[in-house]
Amino acid sequence: MTERLRTPGMTLPEKVPVTCYPPSTLEQFRRMRDRVSQKPYAKYFNEDLYMYSDIVRAVRTPLAPEQVLPLKDVSRLLEPGYPEEGGENGWCALSDGTAYVASNTRFPGVTGEMIDWWFWWHSVEPERYALWYPYNHIEARSSFAADGRLHRADLGHREKWLGSTHRVTEFIGPYHKKIRIQFVEPHDQRHFGGTLTPEGLRATGYKAEVCAVLWDAYLPLKVGEFVHLWRAVDGGLELRSRYWLGHQVYLQLPGLKLPLDYLGGRLGIKRVLAGEEIAYEQFLHDQIEFTNLARILPGLYSEFGPGCVSQK
Repeated sequence: MTERLRTPGMTLPEKVPVTCYPPSTLEQFRRMRDRVSQKPYAKYFNEDLYMYSDIVRAVRTPLAPEQVLPLKDVSRLLEPGYPEEGGENGWCALSDGTAYVASNTRFPGVTGEMIDWWFWWHSVEPERYALWYPYNHIEARSSFAADGRLHRADLGHREKWLGSTHRVTEFIGPYHKKIRIQFVEPHDQRHFGGTLTPEGLRATGYKAEVCAVLWDAYLPLKVGEFVHLWRAVDGGLELRSRYWLGHQVYLQLPGLKLPLDYLGGRLGIKRVLAGEEIAYEQFLHDQIEFTNLARILPGLYSEFGPGCVSQK
């Protein structure tokens, strides 16, 4: 069964159903379905998930080395169009074991404000996070939750997530993962080189951006980065994501940064923790979760966004 979409101004291919779910994620879906059933947003908890048909080819074969975007060249995402060498969608492992993922997903009928709203709203309770990917998402706890910031009407959407850290528990394929996601400005000098400036992003049509540094769930160990950039297209937005997992690993101690990247690559540790299999699974995960988010976000925002009785 396929799903056809018609969105004014946006030409979309057919969606094809996702049919492969590891048993652990099936069990997670059943547990969370019972919990979400009592929530006012239960109708957005989708059992049937999809990907676009043109993505299937990118799933089958790893990216070539020349299609990988090094993090130091992230400003290339400010160039118009798409890379001439390809690589807008795909996955691969680098020679040192770093997992690299590039993903482009469609967001018909979605605005930048909806994105900024979602990135705090989903962290209020685990059931909201599960809407995003009902089989794989377990929990996202915001560091801003403790002081009541998530419920303050005097703050803007970005003030409720930018600068926070989310402790996330989820499945990536069959793998149960826990990680800390530290949300930073796109022009963060330390991790993204300072090149994704607000002026540059707006000048090239980007309407929302979510960039983060990834940390081990328990140790002060930096394990990667990602960027999510939503660019305006006819009929909505397109999300251009890039992940560098197991990238430039270091241990952050008080007053000391201890690099572990070279040693981790030489000993094969990065290949075990990230590597080709995680790259493949992360690409699938990204395509499924963001295609589903695009599907539910306009309705959720309309019912629970600013000005709605249930906005909290």
